[in-house]
Amino acid sequence: MIENSRQSEIVKLINQKGKVTVKELASLYFISPSTIRRDLQELAKQNLIIKVQGGAIAVNYSDNIVFEQTDQEYRLREEVDREDKTIIAKYAAGLIKEEDVVYLDASTSVAAMIPFLPLKATYVTNSPVLAVQAAQRNLKVLVTGGELKLTTDAYTGSYAIEFLNRFNFIIGFFGTNGIHRTAQFTTPDPIEAAIKRKAFENTIKPYILATKSKFNRVAAVTFAQLSEATLITDTDMPDYQDIIKIINIGGTKK
Repeated sequence: MIENSRQSEIVKLINQKGKVTVKELASLYFISPSTIRRDLQELAKQNLIIKVQGGAIAVNYSDNIVFEQTDQEYRLREEVDREDKTIIAKYAAGLIKEEDVVYLDASTSVAAMIPFLPLKATYVTNSPVLAVQAAQRNLKVLVTGGELKLTTDAYTGSYAIEFLNRFNFIIGFFGTNGIHRTAQFTTPDPIEAAIKRKAFENTIKPYILATKSKFNRVAAVTFAQLSEATLITDTDMPDYQDIIKIINIGGTKK
């Protein structure tokens, strides 16, 4: 049973929108985030909503969606959709001009770009793996530094964010754990999401690289809106073409 009218309104709002954040609800009802979190906790216990990090989603929101709870180890992700990642990566690398300052996200989809990157651009990354591979090609590469997250081979934390604050990137390439109409571009780790977001904000032309397997997947933290980037992928996904610019370069037939 719903305890009060506010909670009843919250359930209706979540069902209408699919997903809301604690911040949104606190602003809407002029109450503290801690009160909203208690409301959501109570509603989740009654199975009226699903509580997620930073907010809540509707119960039917999870239909036909795969939830990414944690990051898979980098070495394992590297093997997933390898051929399609290579096709996407080769196209993406062709967008870079000599003299560009380019951001490369810690992502296996982005790592696939390394063999195709132009020699005269400058590259910045939060991935030690990408940095080593780039240096082996004699590319000019700068590394953010920071706290190393081994599962994704990514530097994170305040030091990395401070480093990124110094740069304005002409073009940037990012990976994502999930793509969904409501949840947008998502990743499981809020600390890593903060790095993605900072680099994203400092990039004039941001691109997301993702195979068809990333659609209708949702992770805990949204790092960018669908409308903020151009997506390079291996499928048309007509259900998304009204809200995101998609470059479909095809892929292997499976």
